[in-house]
This record gives sequence, structure tokens and C-alpha cells, in this order.
Amino acid sequence: MWNFLSASARPTKFEEQYHCYSAAYADKPSLEQGDKILLPPSAFDILARLQVDYPMLFQLQSQDRGTMTHCGVLEFTAEEGSCVIPFWMMQNLLIEEGAVLTVANVSLPKANFVKFQAQHVDFLEISNPRAVLEHALRNFSCITKGDVICVPYNSKNYHFEIKEVRPQDAACIIETDCHVDFDAPVGYKEPTVAPPSGNGTGLASSSLANLPKQSAFAPPEHRSSACPSPTPSSLSAASGSKREGGEDGLAASRIRIVDGKIVRAEETNSDAAAAVTEHLASQAGSTGVQPNAAIAVQSPAPDYWALNAGDGARLDGKAPGALKDKFGQEVDLRKIRAEAAARRAAEQAKSVALPVVGKTIKGEEVRVESGQSGDGGPPVRKNKSRVGGKFSKLKSAGTAFHGGSNQL
Repeated sequence: MWNFLSASARPTKFEEQYHCYSAAYADKPSLEQGDKILLPPSAFDILARLQVDYPMLFQLQSQDRGTMTHCGVLEFTAEEGSCVIPFWMMQNLLIEEGAVLTVANVSLPKANFVKFQAQHVDFLEISNPRAVLEHALRNFSCITKGDVICVPYNSKNYHFEIKEVRPQDAACIIETDCHVDFDAPVGYKEPTVAPPSGNGTGLASSSLANLPKQSAFAPPEHRSSACPSPTPSSLSAASGSKREGGEDGLAASRIRIVDGKIVRAEETNSDAAAAVTEHLASQAGSTGVQPNAAIAVQSPAPDYWALNAGDGARLDGKAPGALKDKFGQEVDLRKIRAEAAARRAAEQAKSVALPVVGKTIKGEEVRVESGQSGDGGPPVRKNKSRVGGKFSKLKSAGTAFHGGSNQL
């Protein structure tokens, strides 16, 4: 007759002893980044028949050393009779390769507070240590008070001692809202303020620091000798100069802006002052419009738009409006363009024209004939006939040469 155990009668405790080896022995370097271990397949067979809580958490205990820690499981692929654990966990347990460990499953509460202490001041060089630690703890299942965990970051290994865990010394950190705090790193010293130097300045500052508060303008009987009052001459000179100068002296000392340029009081002259227009700010700090790319000092005349704006074609394809002057009258574009073309032609002719009157080496004035110089036209040639690329002066005959060959 078969004897089946009911669900309530199944055992709930898993406890076995294994020889432990480091992750380097099993060629599993990824184990060093967390607290997961490798157990043999027989452990999985036993755990599958037990009523255990998930995720599976285990207690590792060394009977020889009297040390203990907690961990999770990654795979059940280790050799029978052995387990593979991270090397930093072996250092916490004070054991060597092949040592015997007692592995038992446990149920741990959720952690709500953890305090860490860095084992070196290099931890202070990390710009955001809380984010680095929270990212590293994603590979951990549980933590135990007193353990020293290793966090690799930026090609360096940072070690942290777990100083405090709540609600108990060992807790699970999977899917929990946990507050993290940091203690001062090992070897950290508070910055101290350098003592004052022994020179006269330090002694004077220390002596003045102990004086009671008092006013420099108090009566002589209420004022100590260590706090002298200002001399009457300096006060009178200052007040007199202010009264005499008045607003004119204050305005002369200010910095003004002329045509968009900064002009100081010593550089101000009558020409610069006259150049200030009404719509510009006369001095720094006052209201006004400064010349820039958006606001012109003087708007262009209609001639500018008639000559430089083309026919006024619009980007949207609509017909352009008529150009008007300041009085609202329509401007004749053809007339303005013709006058501009005439002015350009006159200026060009003037620039290329030759002088009419000249001087010889002896200093005598000689007037050039109209056909030889510059009224703007080319010089007039007297020889009109041309034969063989050369000019000839024989104009009476109809042919270039006299001879029998010219008779038909």
C-alpha cells in the first residue's frame, strides 16, 4: 500500500553540506558582481519537493570559523557535493578553496533601511554614489549585517561594509522600497580651518574681532581709541565737492553711449555730444533705443527702395503695392531710375575724361584740340583709307596705287 505524504506534512527545511569553490574555479566571473551561488542538481530535486518560499534564499555557515552570511541561487549546475560562491563571500566567511559549508534555506523579511560604509576615501570621487550603489544592488538578493560587498565601477572595485540593516540583521532586498544611508568612509578626516598666521595682520584682525560694536560717528566719550573717527577735513571736502558739483558733476562722471559706442567722461567732446540723437539713450542706465540691426538710426528715403528693391516682387505671389513718400504721394519709379542712371553715366564719363589744358616741360600752358582729347569720345583719325591693314593718305584717286594693273 502506497504511503503518500500530504502537502502539510512535507518537510520545509533544506540543509546540506558542500565543499565550496570560488567563481574563478568554475569559470564563472559574472558571479563576482552579486551574491548568487551555484548548487548541484540534487539540491534542486530536494527543494522541488519542499515547501519553500520564493525567491529561494540560503544561509551559508562555516562550522570551523563560526561565520555566517546569506545569499541567493543562480543555477543548479555545480558538480555534486560542491557549490560555487563569489570570492568576496569566501573572504567574509574566512574560508579557503574546498572548505566545507552548511547550506540551509531561510525566509527573510523585506529590508526597509540599510547603512553602508565605504572602506576607502576613493569612494568620494564618485559624482553620484547613491545611483552607483543602487545599480550594483540589483544583482543582490539579500544583505547581512557585517558583510563587506564588492561593487565594480569604472574599472575599480569599491568595497562597502554593511553597518546596519532593518528590520533585522539579514533581510531581502528584492522588490522592496529601501532607504539607503552612508557612513563616513574609513580614513576620512574632517577638513580643519587653518589657524591664523603669526604676522601682524593676523594679530590685528584677532584684536579687532573682540571689539564691541560701535559707530564711528559716535561722540568721543562713547568711542574707543581703537576705532578712530573720520577727520572733519575729509568729510567737509567730500560734502563740499558734492554740493559744488551737483548734478553736473554727477553727469560728467557717468559713461555715455554715442552712436552705439561707449564714451567715458574724459573722452567726451562737443562733436560727440552733438551726435547724440533724440531717440538714442544719452547715458548708460537711462531709457532710449540703441542702434542695432533691427532699429535703424535714420530710415532710408524712397529712392533707396526704388533703386535697390527691384520691382517689389513678393514671396507670396501677390501684386506689390505702390511706393509712396512720407507725404503719401506715389513715387514715379521710372523717373527716379532714369535720374540715377544719368548720374552714374556722368560720373563715369568724368572719371575717364582726359584733361583739356596741360603744361609742357617749360611750364607753358597748352590747350588740347577737341578732336585730340577728352570730351568723352574717341580721337578722330584724319586718314580714312585703309589697304592691307595700313592707313594711306592717297584720297584723290579711287584706287590705292597708280599703274596699269588698276585699269580694266
